[in-house]
Amino acid sequence: MHRLPPLPSPPRPPVRPPFPVIAVVAPLVGAVVIGLVTGSPFVLLFAVLSPLIAIATVLDGRRQARRAVRDESARFARECLEYEQAVLVAHADERADLDARHPLGPAADPDDRGAVRLGTAPAPSAMAPDAPPSSGDPVVDERLRGLLDRAHRHPALPVLLPRGPLLLQGTGAVAESLARRLQAEPGVVLERVAPADACPATATVLRVHSATRVVLHRPGGEPIVVRPELVSVRQLDQHTASRSTTAGPPPRVAWSELALRAAAEHVEGVPIGLDGSGAVGIDLERVGPHALVGGTTGSGKSEFLRALALSWAARLPPSAVHLLFVDFKGGATFAGLTRLPHVIGLVTDLDPLVAQRTLLSLRAELRRRERVLVDAGLRDVAQRPDVLARLVVLVDEFAALIDAFPELHAPFADLSARGRSLGVHLVLGTQHPAGAVRDAVAANCALRIAFRLSASAATGFIGRHAAEVASAPPGRALVIDADGARAVQVAVVDDADIVAVQERWASQPPIQSPWLPPLPERIDRAELAAFLAAPHPDPPRRGDDRNPITPALSGALPALAFGLLDEPSELRQRAALHEPASGGSLAVAGAPRSGRTTALIALRDAALEAACGVVVLPTSVADAWCLLEQLAEQPPTAALLLADDLDLLLADAGELAAELLQRWDAAVRAIRRVGGGAVAAVGAASSARSMLGTRFESRLLLRAVDADDHQLSGAPRGLFDRAAPPGRGWWHDVHVQVLDAGEGVLRPDRVVVPEWVPTAADALVVSRRPAAVADALRAAHPGHRIERDAAAAREAEGGATIELAPRLIIADPDAWHAAWAPFTAARRTTTVVLAQAESADARALLGVRATLPPLDPGCGDVWVLEPGEGVVRRRWPGLAAG
Repeated sequence: MHRLPPLPSPPRPPVRPPFPVIAVVAPLVGAVVIGLVTGSPFVLLFAVLSPLIAIATVLDGRRQARRAVRDESARFARECLEYEQAVLVAHADERADLDARHPLGPAADPDDRGAVRLGTAPAPSAMAPDAPPSSGDPVVDERLRGLLDRAHRHPALPVLLPRGPLLLQGTGAVAESLARRLQAEPGVVLERVAPADACPATATVLRVHSATRVVLHRPGGEPIVVRPELVSVRQLDQHTASRSTTAGPPPRVAWSELALRAAAEHVEGVPIGLDGSGAVGIDLERVGPHALVGGTTGSGKSEFLRALALSWAARLPPSAVHLLFVDFKGGATFAGLTRLPHVIGLVTDLDPLVAQRTLLSLRAELRRRERVLVDAGLRDVAQRPDVLARLVVLVDEFAALIDAFPELHAPFADLSARGRSLGVHLVLGTQHPAGAVRDAVAANCALRIAFRLSASAATGFIGRHAAEVASAPPGRALVIDADGARAVQVAVVDDADIVAVQERWASQPPIQSPWLPPLPERIDRAELAAFLAAPHPDPPRRGDDRNPITPALSGALPALAFGLLDEPSELRQRAALHEPASGGSLAVAGAPRSGRTTALIALRDAALEAACGVVVLPTSVADAWCLLEQLAEQPPTAALLLADDLDLLLADAGELAAELLQRWDAAVRAIRRVGGGAVAAVGAASSARSMLGTRFESRLLLRAVDADDHQLSGAPRGLFDRAAPPGRGWWHDVHVQVLDAGEGVLRPDRVVVPEWVPTAADALVVSRRPAAVADALRAAHPGHRIERDAAAAREAEGGATIELAPRLIIADPDAWHAAWAPFTAARRTTTVVLAQAESADARALLGVRATLPPLDPGCGDVWVLEPGEGVVRRRWPGLAAG
C-alpha cells in the first residue's frame, strides 16, 4: 500500500514579454543612418516601422499569454479529474488491505488476539498526501483543498474495537443480531442495557439506532457513527459448533511430541503437526499425488519440508521410500537430514552443474520405473509396493530453481503428470505459488499447504481461504485437500530427532542411487575401451552401435572416440565420438590449461588406432603455409589434419593471416574430398568467433575463460564451472570428459624445404643487411667471390662469368634501384636471391604481384627467382650457418 502522489500543480501564470525596446529603436536608428548616407529624406519613412513593430509585438505577446492561460487551466482541470479517480482507486486498495487483515466474522481470530471488527465508518486515510502551499489563486486553492479533503477522508474504513467489556444499547432485530455476533467473539464480554439507562463514562458503549447507524462512544473520545456489519445466523451457528468441539492448534509443536501422539492416535499418512483435536497427517498416495507449499520468508515453509521428510523417513524403511532434497536457498533447509539412509541426494544452487544433472536424471528415472512396472505386469506401483520404492522430491524455493533452469519446466510437468502411478511425489515450496508454478504442474497438486501469505498471493493460491492465512503466526499452516481446510501447527525438528531416526534404520543396507555417478576427472583410452566392451542396461541410441576404435573400411575416417559423455536424461554414459564424414571440421575451444592439446592427442590416437593417417600442422607460419599448400595439391587419403593453437598461428602471421586462413580452407576441402577431416584448437571462443564462423561445423567447448566467454561460445547458459578439470567440457550440449593424454605429446609434422646452393654461375643477392649476409657467405662459400658493388651486375649481363671464381653480388634494395638498368638486364639470365629482405622488395625490384610464401629467417630461408620461373622459398645452408 502506497501513499497518494502530491496534488496537481496549480496553473502557471503566463510569462509577460517585455516591451520590445530594441525592436523599436533598431528601425529608427537604421533609417537615420541610411538617410545620412544616401542623403534621401524618404528613407526616414522606415522609422514608421518602429511603432508598428512595437504594437504587433505587444499584441502577439498578449495572444500567447491568453493561450497559455487556457492551456494551463485545461491541464489543471484534467489532472484534478485524474486525481479524483486516483483517490477512489487508492481508497479501494486501502479498504481491501484492511479487509484482508481484519476480515469480518467471529472465526477470523480464534486465539483471542487482535481486535473485533464492528463495521465501517468514514475515517482519515493513511494514503493522503501533504497539504501543498498556497498558490495565491483562491479558486485554485479551493479546488486543491477539496481534493485534499477527499483524499484525507475515506468514506468507509473498518472500525475495530479492543476485546473486552462492551455495553450495547438498543432493541429490535439489528440489536439482537449484533449482540449474537459480539457474544460469539472470543474475549468479548457483552452487557445489554436499556436505551434509557445511563452508561458509565469509562465504558465502551454501542447505541443501535437503525440497520445502518450505530453510534460508538469510547471513553474520552468523540462519538463515531458506524455502519454495522452483520453475519447470518447460520454462520454464527457453524462457528459456535466448531468452537465447542475443537480447540485451536498449540503455538509450538516438537517433532518428538508429534511422533508419539501420531503413533498413539494411529494417524493415517505422514504426520506433520497438530491441530486442536490431535495429530494431523497427509497422505500423498491418496489425496496427492503432489503438494504445493506457499509461504513468505519466516512463515515456517522450510520447517514443514523438514518435518515432512523426517516423518516419512521414520514411517518407512530406506527400501520403501527415497528422499531427494532440492534447496535453492543455499542448502540450509535440509541441513542434517542428509545423514538419513533414505536420502539419495541434495541439490543446491551452489553447484549448478550437479543441480542440472540430478534434476534431468529424474525424467530418466521415470522411464526406468515404467519399464519395471511393465516387466512386473503392473499398472500402478500401489498394486505391489515392494516392486519400487516411493521417491519423494522436496523442493525449497521452486521459483528460484525454475529461474536458474527454465528448461526444467517440462521435466517437472512430466513428473507431475506421471508421478502417481510410478510412485514419485513432488512437494514444491515457494513464496508465490500462483505465479511460480505453471498450470501443467499445479493441476496435479491436489494438496495445498498455505502459511502466511500476502492477500494477493493467498487469493491466487487458495482462493476463498486467503483471509485465514493473512496474519498466521510462524509455523501455522492451512492444509487444504479434498476433505476441506484445517489449521495445523507444523512440528519443529531438532538434531536429536534426526539422530533417533537415523539410528532406527542403522541396520538397513545402504540404498543404491537411481542415477549414475558423475564423470571422472581422468579417463584413459584403456578405460574407455573397457567401458565400451562392458554390457549396458540401456540399448545405444540410433547411430551409436558402431565400434569407434576400428579401422576405416570405406576409405574414410571412422568415428573417433575421444572421451566419455554423460547423459543424465538417459541415465547412461557413452563414448564421445567425432565423425568427420558427417560432423565436418571440429574446433576445440577453451581457456589455457583446459585440455585443448589433450583433446587433439586423443583424436590423433584414435585415428592411428584406426590405421588412418595424421598430419599435425607446424607451429611456424612459414612451415604451416608450405604444408597447407602441399595438402591442397596432394591430400592424403583418410587422414586427420590437426592444428594446435590455430588462432595464435594466425596472429603470428600478421597481415598474411587472411591468406593463411584461405590456404587452411583449401587444404581442409581437399582433405575432406578424399575422406579425411580437420581439427583445430583455439583459445577463447569469444575472441575467435570471426575465425570460427561457419568454418567448423562441430565444436568441443572446454572450460571457458570466464562466464561471458562460456555464454558466447554457445555452451549451456548458467553452467560455467571455473573449477572444471582439464578435458571437461561440452559436446553438442552434453557434458564430456576428454581422454587423458598421459605422457603423450603432439609433435608437428616436419616440413622439408629444398636447399639452394650457389652454382658456378653468378648470383644477385638482395638484402637489407648486406654486410652481415656478406660475412656469413664468405665463411660458408670460400670458393665464391663476394661483391658489395651493385655496379658489378653489368659484368654479369649475358650470363657469363669474367672472373675465375663465380660471384655473389650483394646489395641493399636502394643500391639495386640505383643500378636499375644492369640489374634488370642481369636478372633475365642470372639467379636472384632475396635474403633477409621483405616482400615489398620483391614487388619493387622483381615486379612480383602474388603473395610470397612466408620465410623462417632463423633457418636460412630465402626467396629465389630463377630465370624464367617464379619466386620460391628455399633454404640456404650457408646463410643459416652464419
